[in-house]
Amino acid sequence: MKVIGLTGGTGSGKSVVSRLLEQAGAVIVDADKISREIVEIGKPAYQEIVAYFGSDVLQEDGAIFRKKLGEIVFQDSEKLAFLNQCTHTYIRQEMEKQIVEAKQKKQATCIVLDAPLLFEAGLESICDNIWVVYAAKEVRILRIMQRDGISKEMAVARMANQKSWEEYQALSDLVIDNSQDTAHLQKQVEQALQTILDVKVNGI
Repeated sequence: MKVIGLTGGTGSGKSVVSRLLEQAGAVIVDADKISREIVEIGKPAYQEIVAYFGSDVLQEDGAIFRKKLGEIVFQDSEKLAFLNQCTHTYIRQEMEKQIVEAKQKKQATCIVLDAPLLFEAGLESICDNIWVVYAAKEVRILRIMQRDGISKEMAVARMANQKSWEEYQALSDLVIDNSQDTAHLQKQVEQALQTILDVKVNGI
């Protein structure tokens, strides 16, 4: 069963592409969902984060205040590096576990690793193909602001801490353009799946 790595800069619209792939029968292994689960109270990543950042990043109930943590790390490259090193190990372990489970069930057209930090976490080594989602810079900024409820300055700072578009493009096998309408995006996803699976894909 093919494993597709789906990545791209924050705000590029990976989640929309991921939903289209899921509708076509793919199993989605969601790095963002896993990243939230591994920092729950009592988990190893939670303990490491609290030990490093202190109680300032905690909510009243003891859970990690993700927005506050994001504001800290996206303005400090050293702290961001620690957070990535801390979480990537646990994210990779869980993703590999879910890949094995999906292959054992043999019920999907393919497996998609939806991972913004695919390369940073070293996940490209377990993918058969890597797809990158593209959207214009200003479109991405607006999406991030609306999605996360943050300022333009914070949105730009988050983008600056990720790879450039040229780097994503050079490291990927396929570019999916998410700068037009949904119909255009859907057609690209359908064609890409037909190519990699060598079958007719309907119902996306």
